[in-house]
Amino acid sequence: MTSAKPPKVSSDQKVKNLNSESDSLFRTYVEAASDIVYTLDLTGKFTFVNAYGLKLIGANEDEVVGHSYLEIVAPEYRGKTFEVFAQLLKSGELRDYEFVVLTRSGDRVFIEVNGRLLYRSGRLVGALGIGRDITERKRFEAQLKMFSKALDSAHDSAIITDLKGHIQYANLATQRLFNWPVSRLTGTNIANFFPNADQVDWILEQANGPGWSGQIVCQRYDGTPFSAFISISPVYGEDNQTLTSVSIILRDITQQERIEAELAAKNLELARANRLKSEFLANMSHELRTPMTSILGFSKLLSQLVYGDLNERQQLYVDQIHQSGEHLLSLINEVLDLSKVEAGQMDLSIAEIHLGSLCNDVVKMVETQAGMKALKIQCEVPVDLPMLVADEIRVRQMLLNLLSNAIKFTPKGRAIGIRVNQVAEQMQLTVWDEGIGISEAQLSSLFQPFQQLENPLSKHYEGTGLGLALTQKLTRLHGGDVTVKSRPNQGSEFTLHLPMNCRHATLRDGHHAVQDATLAHQTSTQPPTPSITQPILVVEDNSMNAMLLQHMLTHWGYQVHHCANSQEALTWLEGHHPALVLMDVQLPGLSGLDLTQQIHQQPQWQDIPIVATTALAQPQDRDRCLAAGMQGYLSKPINHAELVSILAKYTCGHKA
Repeated sequence: MTSAKPPKVSSDQKVKNLNSESDSLFRTYVEAASDIVYTLDLTGKFTFVNAYGLKLIGANEDEVVGHSYLEIVAPEYRGKTFEVFAQLLKSGELRDYEFVVLTRSGDRVFIEVNGRLLYRSGRLVGALGIGRDITERKRFEAQLKMFSKALDSAHDSAIITDLKGHIQYANLATQRLFNWPVSRLTGTNIANFFPNADQVDWILEQANGPGWSGQIVCQRYDGTPFSAFISISPVYGEDNQTLTSVSIILRDITQQERIEAELAAKNLELARANRLKSEFLANMSHELRTPMTSILGFSKLLSQLVYGDLNERQQLYVDQIHQSGEHLLSLINEVLDLSKVEAGQMDLSIAEIHLGSLCNDVVKMVETQAGMKALKIQCEVPVDLPMLVADEIRVRQMLLNLLSNAIKFTPKGRAIGIRVNQVAEQMQLTVWDEGIGISEAQLSSLFQPFQQLENPLSKHYEGTGLGLALTQKLTRLHGGDVTVKSRPNQGSEFTLHLPMNCRHATLRDGHHAVQDATLAHQTSTQPPTPSITQPILVVEDNSMNAMLLQHMLTHWGYQVHHCANSQEALTWLEGHHPALVLMDVQLPGLSGLDLTQQIHQQPQWQDIPIVATTALAQPQDRDRCLAAGMQGYLSKPINHAELVSILAKYTCGHKA
């Protein structure tokens, strides 16, 4: 039995079978591809789109095949894409053409396409395209471009080098900073940027650690040196462990150094100006206080009827002279106090204050002034208020400043007052008035030194314009503040907001000394009865002040000898041993400080107490006097009670 022979296949059939197998393999490959594969006819209509392409577009086959490719192209790319397709039909090839496809959901996808012509049986039937989604790449390129633009627009030089210092990247600021030709930056070694070659090795070594920042000297293309601030950082590879490059950021600080030098010069000038201001205030204090000593002293002696009775008009004139002198002294003190606060030389003496007693005392002090304008004064202080811990003298000064302003700016017959309240951990002391008020525009300059209200009535009121500025600074020195409420022609309210315990608040201030007040023994204002026979030596170059002290001390029963300068005093001391020396500081020739030291260098004079009587009234002036060996300090104009205390201490058997 013979087996049947397989049917004979013709050559054409073999070709068809082969083409069928090829098409099947092609489709299998195309459908599995992660690129867009598509075919177009000669009119530009899709004849095939693989599954990946349909998924990317977000459409099914019926919605794409048979439709023009331009329907999925973004509008701004359609004209160019049409030209590219026409060119493909002529040239037969398309390479790396980029355009944007719009998906059904409205997303924009960047595609990079390569294309060839399609032939069937030797006849041109269309084109084959293979496209790749490059959206992420384009986004990265945009970010890289933006980053590059940012670096190029930066003021600082940004450089990336390899591990040997050859430049891989440099922004435009590098070219500007070093005046280096742009075309020659890449590949240049950074050794050209520094005058010392050893610097480069050291810089590259820093990249092996955490990096380094600091000041360094660089040089420009022409060799000109300049100072720069440099930051060196390591750049690691994808494993974040292998050092691949070095990042260097440079900033030219030449201008900064110039500015710093100018600031240093300005600071020296400011220090000099501040020193001159202090010297001016010291001189002003001395020159004003010296005649004030005579004015207040002699008027006080006359008012006490030391040398006989005065008629009514004479008593009025003497009282007015003394009152005007006290007012002038208060103006001088305002200037000096403000200077002390600004210079950090204002010391606070902290103690418990009974606000009811304090406010009543302050009201009594201004009653005469208010009575001259027939003003009613009200004082509202709750009886159960706790004690305020603050500097009593300064709180009194602040209230007096505010009450004086209230009296000054309140028309006759109206009212002013003090109101005290406790709010949480604050004590609020309000001084109110029914005066002319303050406009909103004037409030901004209210607490500025030497400023007075720009009011047509202001010219009728005296003052330095320092009271409110000083009040604000003293309040803040206590850890509080001052606020104001006011309306024109409706009066004003100034409120001191003080912590209940200012000791804790002021301790945060590193410039001003804060100390607890000590309870000094009560000193009598009555002149003591001398228990000595030795004279008191007055060393004073101002004849009027010397006369005043001589008359006061003689009237109180003391023997007094006056010397106008240091040499006279030394000569007189050779034959005498006074119970006390009242020493002016600013004497012609040898100063009172030097004279004190010379006196105490002699064993026979070492026990003589010396007390300064000076018009220098700054805190450092007192310190200088005590450091020179003086036992006490009286500032001019000499306070009557303080002089009595000194006399009682050194001439009546009292011990210090």
